[in-house]
Amino acid sequence: MASADLVQDLTCPICLEVFTDPVSLECGHHFCATCISQVWERVSGNVSCPQCRQVFAQRNTRPARILSNVAEKVRQLRVGAAERKEEFVCREHDEKLKLFCQEEQEIICLVCGLSAKHKMHNVIPIKEAAQGHKEKLEESLKLLQERMNQSVRSQQEGETAIRQLKDQVDGRSCEVRAEFEKMHQFLRERQQQMEAELQREADKILTQLETNLKRTVDEISSLEQVIQGVKVRLQIDDPYGLLKDIQALLRRCELPVSIPGVVSVDLPEVAGEGRLRYLKVWKEMRAMVSPVPERLTLDPDTAQNNLVLSQNPMSVKYVIRNQNFQDHPRRFRREFCVLSSQSFMSGRHYWEVCVGNKTSWIVGVCKGSVNRDRGISYTPAEGYWVIHVCSNSVMIPKVISHLEIKLRKLGVYLDYERGQVSFYNADNMCHIHTYTDSFTEKLCLILNPCNNNTGDNTEPLTLLTT
Repeated sequence: MASADLVQDLTCPICLEVFTDPVSLECGHHFCATCISQVWERVSGNVSCPQCRQVFAQRNTRPARILSNVAEKVRQLRVGAAERKEEFVCREHDEKLKLFCQEEQEIICLVCGLSAKHKMHNVIPIKEAAQGHKEKLEESLKLLQERMNQSVRSQQEGETAIRQLKDQVDGRSCEVRAEFEKMHQFLRERQQQMEAELQREADKILTQLETNLKRTVDEISSLEQVIQGVKVRLQIDDPYGLLKDIQALLRRCELPVSIPGVVSVDLPEVAGEGRLRYLKVWKEMRAMVSPVPERLTLDPDTAQNNLVLSQNPMSVKYVIRNQNFQDHPRRFRREFCVLSSQSFMSGRHYWEVCVGNKTSWIVGVCKGSVNRDRGISYTPAEGYWVIHVCSNSVMIPKVISHLEIKLRKLGVYLDYERGQVSFYNADNMCHIHTYTDSFTEKLCLILNPCNNNTGDNTEPLTLLTT
């Protein structure tokens, strides 16, 4: 028969009977499905656990199938024990069942234990066997309960992750809609302006055409009157009648013909721009996109002596000869590095660097306080968030990414507040890698064109603007 402790663990706190169709609440406590339903039916709104009083907004329960199986077995044991009134009799020998065969896992009587069937088996007293199996069942229950708790936690974590993902999707979707709505609104306004300009130009031409047309219609009416008068006069045979007021009639015939000038129906280009007006609109719309490639310059005072900067200065390349620059505390001594003149301690920023056909280079972001006097370990721990390309393989700490497309323009994105530095193929905005860290001081863009020992790394690194 099941022990009192085991029965207590399998007892519903509401009906105080062994579980029937047990269910698990979000807090981990168990009740009969019918019992908890009846308790919650009397409650409107939020419900709570009858045992720990934890409040739930949703009436969620989950079937506890393993616990249900154990409870059913205990119930069967209790029913069987009640039916037999704890009297076990061997059907073959009509003797009380007092032994337990370990090999056969069955209860037997003393005669069975001496029989040939069980003579070589490990036979122990029934109470000893019951105690051993009770301990096994109790241990199994503990393990099952632990697994149940782990499963409940896993379910809660999974549900939380799903909610977080949905919240992120909703937030990103709102952001996407808002950004595109701004662009759509901008384009609608520019479209309306251009259509209004077009209509104004068309109205000007239409006014001239209508004025000229009215003048021509009036001219035709006057001519018709004169022609009619001449025809009538020519039908008079009497010389006196023909010559009466002849001078006035001749003057009417000699009226100057007013022919309006030709009006071109070709609409003039707005401000002489032609189709370039659309390029102007595109350039105006770029200002609405954030972030956009920012214009940076390189700081000559940080350039290592083997580096040559362009006059802008937005480009850097390696040369063998030492430039013998004036010593400066911000200058790199050993590594072929140069920093941007601008530094950043907040906001979102994006830059693009042309790497062309270079075979080796290092580009990224670093702290403004990095050591300039020794060799560099390009790691976040040392204040560097960079990628290093060598033989068309992107080398990142603990990551080597082989690019499917030749990388010619690199996009570098810094989100200071979120602690992220991301790298993209700027031609197709394909993501390469993202560092996540915590920034507490000013950051600069860092470029290293690397040496040209192989002879095929002569091209410069160039900052791009749009």
